[in-house]
Amino acid sequence: MRQRNVILLSLLVTLAVLLASSACKQLGQPPQQKASSDDSNRSGSQLQIAFITNGPVSDFGYNYTHNEGRLALEQSLGDSVKTIVVESIPETADAERVMERLINTGVNVIVATSFGYQDATLSVASRHPEVRFLQAWGFKYAPNVGSYSAKMYEVWYLMGIVAGHMTKTNKLGIVAAHPVPPMKWQINAYVLGARSVNPNITATVTFINDWYDPVLSSQAAEALINQGHDVVCGVLDNSVGVARAAEKRGTWFIGHNADLSKFAPTRQLVGTRWVWGNLYEDEVRMMLENKWKGEMDMAGGLRSGYVGITDFSPSVPEEVRQEVLVAQRRIINGEINVYAGPIRDNTGHETVPAGKTLTHEETMAMDWLVEGVR
Repeated sequence: MRQRNVILLSLLVTLAVLLASSACKQLGQPPQQKASSDDSNRSGSQLQIAFITNGPVSDFGYNYTHNEGRLALEQSLGDSVKTIVVESIPETADAERVMERLINTGVNVIVATSFGYQDATLSVASRHPEVRFLQAWGFKYAPNVGSYSAKMYEVWYLMGIVAGHMTKTNKLGIVAAHPVPPMKWQINAYVLGARSVNPNITATVTFINDWYDPVLSSQAAEALINQGHDVVCGVLDNSVGVARAAEKRGTWFIGHNADLSKFAPTRQLVGTRWVWGNLYEDEVRMMLENKWKGEMDMAGGLRSGYVGITDFSPSVPEEVRQEVLVAQRRIINGEINVYAGPIRDNTGHETVPAGKTLTHEETMAMDWLVEGVR
């Protein structure tokens, strides 16, 4: 009797396996097969989105603003998305390993927030056509890889107007990360804005060759202040060190990335602000509506609401505030183009002739400094 029961049980198990296999064939897809990027979200299902940053999101700088954008995306799109952030991932082979692990957990959209991830993004994307990738500041594309950026140079031009009016020595001090195009097009816009209201302006740039070093940036700011630069700023992932040095020394400070007034409560005049949440919402809505395609760059500035300015300090005179707001409206309306010629570099060469305006792509590749910068 016991042997008969064992045989009967074995037959029942075999029948169950056959029925399950038949059901899978009827569905036309193995249980673990991933949907293609064309089919994903066709019914409006939830997107699993992972953001990767090269530094801590507590930096009150570049990485902080991307995390703010992520949270804004969740708030605006609700249950349509589920997001996570993975912080402080080096721009090395580690990035590939992290992306692979994320995909294995079900993530179907990866946002690489730093330019240094571009090669890792392309490599992983080639192995996972069902996953979509957004690469910050990228210029290499694939059917499932798009790039995104924002025209922060428009806001830096406005910051220059404030600095040009507030300086007494006509000397602006700039602490920057690396001598690379993303630093130079921000520095140049700032100086062009300042010289538009004060042609006597000069600017000194100190490159610290680090994206995130509050101590080194603070020391560089102190040195610039000692040389008579009475308005300082940081073109860095993190400008907290520059803010603290300005507050300590009683020097005017222009913030960057986010509102840093808590670090320079009496010295911050105004600051730049990334509004990544608006850009992310535009990108993800296209994905949810099956309108998103790779091989494109999403770029916008003040008109798109992807960048902005922080609140003015009471120390900024009303007439200066109004001048900045008028210039902002003119940029939005296309009446002011930051990189419209003629523009000379700091060797005297005319890099942008009269009648020419640099495109966004040309601006992103800028590798020279404007007249007045040393």
